[in-house]
Amino acid sequence: MSIERSIPALEAWYARYDDASYRRESPDAYHHDLVRTAEALRDDGAIDWDDWLALKALADEAHGRALEEAVQAHVDDPDA
Repeated sequence: MSIERSIPALEAWYARYDDASYRRESPDAYHHDLVRTAEALRDDGAIDWDDWLALKALADEAHGRALEEAVQAHVDDPDA
């Protein structure tokens, strides 16, 4: 991946990506926000198509893990 992480908007994307509490509390909004931000970076020319695909793959993977964790948390404590 040829992403230049010093771009402020990309730094913001990774800060959001690393936000475990946001991911845990609202997996769908978290995923939507990451994909939308990556699309904006692509549309603005800050990243190319391949970089966008890589960011989207990261967002998709994190979303899947967050959903699995939410299900497991519910299984572990259905009354929570």
